[in-house]
This record gives sequence, C-alpha cells and structure tokens, in this order.
Amino acid sequence: MVAWPLRQLGAGLLALAAAPAAATALVVRPHWRAGLGERLGLRTPAVDRPVWVHGASVGEILAAIRLVDALGQRGHAVLASAMRPSGRAVLAQMRPDVPRRLAPIDHPWCVARALDQVAPAALVLVETELWPSWIAAAERRGVPVAVVSARISDRSFGRYQRIGVLVRRTLGRLSAVGARTAEDARRFAALGVPEDRLEITGDLKLEPPLALPTLEPELDRALGNLTVWVAASTHASEEEAALHALSAAEAAGIATALILAPRYPVERAAEVKRVVAAQGRRVRLRSRLAGDVPLAPGEVLLLDSLGELPAVIARAQLAFVGGSLVPVGGHNVVEPALVSRPALFGPHTHKVRDAAALLLASGGARRVSDETELAAAVIEWLRNPAAAKDAGEAARRALESHRGATQRCLALVERLLDDGRAHVSPD
Repeated sequence: MVAWPLRQLGAGLLALAAAPAAATALVVRPHWRAGLGERLGLRTPAVDRPVWVHGASVGEILAAIRLVDALGQRGHAVLASAMRPSGRAVLAQMRPDVPRRLAPIDHPWCVARALDQVAPAALVLVETELWPSWIAAAERRGVPVAVVSARISDRSFGRYQRIGVLVRRTLGRLSAVGARTAEDARRFAALGVPEDRLEITGDLKLEPPLALPTLEPELDRALGNLTVWVAASTHASEEEAALHALSAAEAAGIATALILAPRYPVERAAEVKRVVAAQGRRVRLRSRLAGDVPLAPGEVLLLDSLGELPAVIARAQLAFVGGSLVPVGGHNVVEPALVSRPALFGPHTHKVRDAAALLLASGGARRVSDETELAAAVIEWLRNPAAAKDAGEAARRALESHRGATQRCLALVERLLDDGRAHVSPD
C-alpha cells in the first residue's frame, strides 16, 4: 500500500529535477514544442476503447500500419501513435482516417493522463518500444500489453542483462510477446518473459505486400522514362558516396539519375541539398516539383517527403540502403526486396543482421565496403537490368517465409481482447 505514494513522490522529484533541462531544451530546440500537449499526455483523439498501436518512427509505423489495417478490417477501433513527429506524419499521410497522436513522455504522470484519456482495450507496442512507466501504468489499469514483431538486438540484449532486475520487472508485466524469430523469443525468455506468454509471429517489416505501391502522378511524371536508382535512409558522408557512384556511372556511359532519400528527410533536406549543389549538380526537391518537366540524366531528386520511399524504390532499378557505410548499424534493408528490387548496403548491419543475411543468401543483395565498391555494384546492375530484375525477384522470394506475420500478430492481439484481462505481476 505504501508503494504507490512512494512512486508518486519519486515521479514528482524526477519532474522537478528535470524541469530546468526540459525548459532549456524547448528554448534551444523550438521544434520540440510541436506536439508538447500530446507528449504530456493531453490532446488525445476521442476513440471508444481502442486498441492502441504504437511504433517508434517511420519504419516501425510502416510495419504497424499493416496491423492497424487488419484490426480495422475486423471491426476494432484503433488509435495509433509514434515516438517521432515523422512517424505521426506518415500516419497522417497514409492513413488519414486513423486517429493518431505522439506518444506520451515515459513519466508516470504523462502516461497516466494519456491512458486515462484513451482508456484502451489493449496496448500494442511494435518491435522494441519497451517503456517501463507506460507498461506499468497500463498494467495497473488492467490494460493488456503486447509487443509484436518483437526484437532484441545484440547490443540491447547485453545492456538489458546488465540491468536485469529492472528489465525483468518491465517484461514480466507484458501480457504477450510475438517475437520475430526463435532467437528473439529466446532472448525475451532469458530476460524474464514467461514462456507461456511467448510465441513467434514473424517480422511485420518482412511480410511482402500483396500489391506494389504506386507513385503520385506528379512524381511519376517527374521520373519519366529515365533509369533511376535510389540511395535510401542515408546519413552524412553516405550522400557523398552515392554522388560518387552517380559520377562513376556517368563516366561509364550510363544515362541515369539519382534519388536521394536521406534519413530524417525533412530535418536534413537543406543540409543534403547543399552537399549535392557543392558538387555542381542540379538538385530538385520532391516538395517543390511543378509542371511536367522530367528528371534529366545526372540530376538528383531529393526526396524530402514522408511515406513515398517504397513507391520510389519500386520505380527504380536498385537501391542502396544507408546507415551501413557508417557505423549506425543499418536501416530497413528489406525495403527494396518488398518491391522486388535488389539492395546494396555497407559493412555495418548489426541492427538488421538477420534480414541482411537472408537477402545476401538469396542473391538479392550485395554488401559493399566503401564508395568505390558501391560505385562498381551500381554500375553493374544499371548495365544489366535483367540481372538486377532477377536479383530483386530472388530477394522478394526470400521474404515469403514471413508471409502471414500480420495475421499471426492480429490473432495474438485478439486473444488478449477476448481474455479481457491483463497479467498482474507482483511488485
């Protein structure tokens, strides 16, 4: 009986201690003020007892949308949330009819306000969104919490093992875990999730779509009939590597244009535009496309929009996936495979190790060590469209084993809803 007042006292002291730093951050970074009410647990769309589905950012939201659609088709009310504004923007663009918000700050007061306003029937977290205060507050309200497409990276597993007691308490509050792979399931079990709450549902990101995404007419006209390739989710210095590959392709006599889709495209658009312009190339912004003038060979289209990357890759001949030539760990290397396109990525793929290995084994992807190898691989696949097509189709076939992940995740959530109760773990 004493535990709850002590938690409230601790939450108050934490908020008081963090207040000066938070106030300074809002002054220094004004864009953090956007959605502040939602972050504090306020301004929630009115939805009657929804299934609350949450993902971190764009990649997780694109995966979560599949489950959101499946829940909606089964007649369940849904509220979706993202940790980053870019994720919420993708929700607004791709599923404007789905109520959405930013996730609350993982502070007891903020998550309590949000949960009291939403009163969800269940909380579904995608991949690794393991927020202790949020999960604990849901448990206290009898709201079942599931993690689907659940994964634990090598780095996170080691870190969680070092803080075992805290992690075990949080994971012990989960009602169900739908792991991506047997190895992910093993790691969740080792960290304290009871085996009767564990199952393997597969990876939502790896499930091939039933139909290819289509380009907006304006973007379709801009690309015309030119052979294009994509450098996706790039970080600083990877844009330069892609531009080097473009120059090498030109020197090899290939008429092509590059589509640059940097990581955090809205925030980094101005920076990437300067990088391209510094090399004397004409750069066109997706957000400012006008008229019917198609992209010319040697030009760069900067994709400073959200939610259009899958359709752009489907239109291209191949894609390089960033966060891999630099030690970030790799981004969504299967995105090209989902639309039957071959992928290139660098040596740093520890965050997407299993997916990278799957694609490499299929022949649908190649690993390059630096910008020189990237240029050589780009040239080879641009010169041999039939070989690129075969590689892309092999990559998509490699994903077929994950077909059905959405339906397995849906079944897991519906079982929790049918049970109508959450597991209550001891304090």
